Amino acid sequence: MTRAMDDRMRILKRRLIADGVELTISGQENPLALPADTDYHDSLREGVVLTAPQLQRLKEESELFCCDREAARILALRDHSVGDFRDKLRRKQFAPTAVDRAVKKYRQLGALDDARYANAIAKALLQRLPCGQAYLTSYLQKKRIARTLAEQAAQLLLSGRDAAAMAEEALAQRWSSFGQFELEKARRRAYNYLARRGFSYDDARTAFENLWTQKQEESEN
Repeated sequence: MTRAMDDRMRILKRRLIADGVELTISGQENPLALPADTDYHDSLREGVVLTAPQLQRLKEESELFCCDREAARILALRDHSVGDFRDKLRRKQFAPTAVDRAVKKYRQLGALDDARYANAIAKALLQRLPCGQAYLTSYLQKKRIARTLAEQAAQLLLSGRDAAAMAEEALAQRWSSFGQFELEKARRRAYNYLARRGFSYDDARTAFENLWTQKQEESEN
């Protein structure tokens, strides 16, 4: 029984990889990747027999190492909110302790910062699509930004901006969808569209009337 147990937990192959070493262990479906700075790597040679506690320790260390490598890869592609970052690591089926450790590490390094992330993606959205505070807040929440922070970011970015002018800009981008109809139908559709974009009734009305008048004057000239 002891000999069979030893055979199942013998290091069959040791291979150097980037930032670490990979061990193929008998009885284990997948190799274990371990960091280069593990203090006992010198003893992890091919043919070495591992006890059950040693194998469990290696599995836990490999989980942390692989989670950290995946975390670094994710953040190298683009910025993420903490919530979105957690979700991506969880979908890779990393243990909660490994995910928590990665979140803590990259927060401390400044690579994860929800306030900075919310500000950046909100600015990018406003450049593409002018919108009101309610819409912007909802958009940030869908990016896994906490509601309070989303509201603060939206309020800060929209502070001092002319909401009616922004509504008019948003409407102008989609005018071909409304200008083809007679006045009342165009007005109703425009109001509904701007309401979905988070603008108030008053701002929607001002935007529509200004744009309708402008387009009518252009068609007459």
